[in-house]
Amino acid sequence: MNTTPFSKTATGVIATAGSTAHKLIDAYRTGGERLNDAMTQRWAKALKQTAPKLTPETRKNAANAQKVFSGYYAKGIALTADGAAVVVDTLVGAALATTEKATAFAAANLRK
Repeated sequence: MNTTPFSKTATGVIATAGSTAHKLIDAYRTGGERLNDAMTQRWAKALKQTAPKLTPETRKNAANAQKVFSGYYAKGIALTADGAAVVVDTLVGAALATTEKATAFAAANLRK
């Protein structure tokens, strides 16, 4: 029995799964950034509409709060996306190493 076709197929499937996972992570990151931009615009619009009713200090505090919230949200998106990419890379690496070891083990047992 030749283990090479299995090894090539398994390696291809693992690589494809890793690539797909990275594309999903990129989509998550892009979606999060767009959502943050949309919420920033909405906040600015709401603040502009209510500005005449607010004191200057309240307007300043509201604008600052939006910047802080937006910054934390952006950092959270980046942190979770980066963490997910590390997890995917680790799992793909482990799966590829396992496939290589299993193929070598099978080949060694076939020679006996």
